[in-house]
Amino acid sequence: MTVKVIRKIIQIFFIIVLLLPIWYVDLFWYGTYISADLLGVALTDPLTALEITLAGRSLLMPLMVSALPLTVAAVLGGRLFCSFVCPLNFLLELIPVKKKKPLQEKKYPLAALGITLILSLVTALPVFNTVSPVFALMRMLLFGVGLEMVLLLFVVGAAFLWGQKIWCRTLCPLGALYGVLGSRRLLAVQVDASKCTHCGKCAVVCSMGTAPERGKWEDSMLCTNCGDCIDVCQEGAIGYTLKGKTKK
Repeated sequence: MTVKVIRKIIQIFFIIVLLLPIWYVDLFWYGTYISADLLGVALTDPLTALEITLAGRSLLMPLMVSALPLTVAAVLGGRLFCSFVCPLNFLLELIPVKKKKPLQEKKYPLAALGITLILSLVTALPVFNTVSPVFALMRMLLFGVGLEMVLLLFVVGAAFLWGQKIWCRTLCPLGALYGVLGSRRLLAVQVDASKCTHCGKCAVVCSMGTAPERGKWEDSMLCTNCGDCIDVCQEGAIGYTLKGKTKK
């Protein structure tokens, strides 16, 4: 079974978990992947915690504690949320358009993250939660179609114009924060230099515009640990490692 098939199964599982509160209450899970209750433990994604802190101009310890589990998960595994959990990523991967002409966007996610945090401070509002297509899709799945459809149409239209993951690669501040937290992650994709033939297939298949053999910090930040490069490598030179370092 390929990594991609396993990943799709996990994505579908998390979508089902997200939808469970529609039919059942008082289960082990209630909420969204922005903020939720899991077995009585409050969970908040770190960007939401930062936005609320800046918007309210106060440090709320319960909020910080609720963001700690997902922050630790990102430090250890990087952008696993993006590739294995995010329902928007699942939707975008249904679009047949892959990566088009590369854009010089590797610093854009950091700019999007910075602008989001500054706007949250200035406007006293959690900006990304308000206009997030990720959160919009989750609200639509739970509560039905509304004005959120405009955000989704924008992201899907951009995917057809500039590539399947143009939103993830350039504008998503949530992915950028997970990428920053996990840039030196424990779990990473590694290339075995003794087996690599430098065919370039891993770079071609990567929807994030990077490749596992690239050692720059920006490439590490963009990588979502999706494993598509593992599946395409016929030499078996690519795999997951618990060291997070590429062999030279």
